[in-house]
Amino acid sequence: MADTVYDVTTWTGASVSPYTDIGKVINEIIADIKSKQTTQTTRPGAVIYIPPGHYDLLTRAVIDISFLQIKGSGHGFLSEAIRDESSTGSWAEVQPGASHIRVKNTDGNNEAFLVQRSGAPGTVGRLNAIVFQDFCIDGVSSSKPYTPGNGKIGISVQSDNDSLRFEGMGFVYLAHALIVKGADAPNITNNFMAECGSCIELTGASQVAKITNNFLISAWAGYSIFAENAEGILISGNSILWACNITLTNSHRTTISANKLLSNFPSMIALLNGSSGSLISGNHFRRVYGDGTSTRFDDLYGLVHIDGSDNAVTANQFSFSVPAENISPSGASPTIILVTGGARNYLATNNITSNVDVKVVLDASSTATKILYSAQSSQLQAYTVNYSLVATP
Repeated sequence: MADTVYDVTTWTGASVSPYTDIGKVINEIIADIKSKQTTQTTRPGAVIYIPPGHYDLLTRAVIDISFLQIKGSGHGFLSEAIRDESSTGSWAEVQPGASHIRVKNTDGNNEAFLVQRSGAPGTVGRLNAIVFQDFCIDGVSSSKPYTPGNGKIGISVQSDNDSLRFEGMGFVYLAHALIVKGADAPNITNNFMAECGSCIELTGASQVAKITNNFLISAWAGYSIFAENAEGILISGNSILWACNITLTNSHRTTISANKLLSNFPSMIALLNGSSGSLISGNHFRRVYGDGTSTRFDDLYGLVHIDGSDNAVTANQFSFSVPAENISPSGASPTIILVTGGARNYLATNNITSNVDVKVVLDASSTATKILYSAQSSQLQAYTVNYSLVATP
């Protein structure tokens, strides 16, 4: 085996078994890599392989080198919430499997993995092309809504970075599954994130992130996807369930398309603080009543909430099915799309089905909104005259 490929179960340089503290073993492997790759032109990185097994993590793993791949053999997800609410005496399995890491930090830190390099990016460079693939990060125990919960974080990236990849991972029972600060072209795909407070958070500023083909199943107190100061995100092909909440603040030219969105709560997509130039198209929104209680948003907030300009909401299917007695405020007509402010927003060919009277709402500070076959005349509630309407027949 090449000296750039490490198996955590067979590497002879470890001071502890990986089953006892895989975080410490990974830190020791990274130290070994750094001792061998010592110049600017001799740092190809390495692969750390985690075979199927159950591994405890007592020490936070700190990744401060580029081109490192940490890879397992499967996301190994098992619903721990269903397990904890069930009689499991006859179950075949009662914990996640495959390459399974149990986060039991005893070092005073909250993160399982911290990606961070000392020094300013302009001086020491960004962290590049790090890969997390095909293993499970398990917070072990928690309770709904999982935030603040146990406070545990699966992966936290806190240095500016380029082309990081998170693929085929499993995350369960974490307050925050994945936080990436200062991201340039991250690829977050084919992951299973469930029973976490928040799934994906892009903080600081980011550009051209790709968030595709994930299962994101978060509770009602956090976010399915959160981004701030972002440019050009692609969010497509995801199944976002239970408490779907995509919140983008001061984020521009985002494409949100072909997603399956299911929520027991309002605010499924929110474009806030002047978020502009985004496309929300070809998604299926389904709002139902079910597990969980939240006063975070009421039904006047909208399934889609827009505070920004030049956004397009087109060709979406909205299905609203909530018993009248469970609508908040009591007796209100729920809002499907709310445009609170901004100019030249465009709502076209959206189909709305509902068991109760619902509205598309334009607040007084919105201007030049165009609405084409996205609301019947009786469904439009406008607090401005500065709009154009071609009503759904």
